[in-house]
Amino acid sequence: MKIGFTPISIEKYVEIHLRANPGAKRAEITQALKASLADYKNGVTCQSCGNPIWVIGSALAGPMCFTCITGEAIPEDEYEIDEACY
Repeated sequence: MKIGFTPISIEKYVEIHLRANPGAKRAEITQALKASLADYKNGVTCQSCGNPIWVIGSALAGPMCFTCITGEAIPEDEYEIDEACY
């Protein structure tokens, strides 16, 4: 299990994302998350350090881990797609 993340379904995350980003398109963010999750399941790793990717962050930033995207070591109060947490 990925430590520190709060598991969330794609559908629930999309709702949160759309509330915070009213100009975003549901279909586009859903597709990006599904593609990023598929990459994770296929073993794609962070292009910078080789660690497992952060599905949610990678959907927007490309295949990278939480630390390389945010500069933070531990994801406190951050979401990750539930299928990538276990």
